[in-house]
Amino acid sequence: MTVEEYWHRSDDELYALLGAELLGEGVPLSPADDEDKRRFGQQWFANKHRELQSKICHHERAQALMGTTGSDRLLDAYALQELLQQSIGDPTTAALIAVLVARVGLGTFCRNAPARP
Repeated sequence: MTVEEYWHRSDDELYALLGAELLGEGVPLSPADDEDKRRFGQQWFANKHRELQSKICHHERAQALMGTTGSDRLLDAYALQELLQQSIGDPTTAALIAVLVARVGLGTFCRNAPARP
């Protein structure tokens, strides 16, 4: 799937898809399975927040996108996917993370980002 296809999904759906992708178990088949994947994806995202901040927030491409309006966030997600795909390697995981980050906005996501090493 692409950033645009993920953009219209709910956060819960995105976290479930992220969990399934990270676990390598494909699309959840039942509501209970979906909930487990959602929790895993959400917890993984929260645990990786600082690491993701260091990959995203100080990158010159992301810096150029800081302060964009809500209407520009889909474009931000496309740019973030490209940036993340370079470090993550997997286009699906990169797209999911990019959408989740872009939805809250780079300024909000990068608030209190650790200093660049």
